[in-house]
Amino acid sequence: MSTAHPGFCPVYRAIGVLQEKWVLHIVRALLDGEKGFNELARAVGGCNSATLTQRLEHLEQLTLIAKRTEDTQGKLARSVYSLTPAGRELQGVINAIDTWARVHLDRSSAQAPVELTG
Repeated sequence: MSTAHPGFCPVYRAIGVLQEKWVLHIVRALLDGEKGFNELARAVGGCNSATLTQRLEHLEQLTLIAKRTEDTQGKLARSVYSLTPAGRELQGVINAIDTWARVHLDRSSAQAPVELTG
């Protein structure tokens, strides 16, 4: 593997996008199908509304998700989010993480926070 400057490496760029807190949670939740904001917030769990809004806007800018507005009669319009084809391609990444975690993380360590060094 090359040790070239990380700014020019597609893997580093992808990690930069996917490492943001809640991004993979959002993608995973949307793999089950489109969701409204509140439904998505419940599916992700623990993410405050401001952060969720920020992440959704960023993922929309990256064309990983699409947002559409449903006009509900007599009520506020409802935003609905779904994965784009590029976003759906992250299914393989989620599957790989799932497979790795099932092999390398036991149930007791899954609850313990991971301590990163360096």
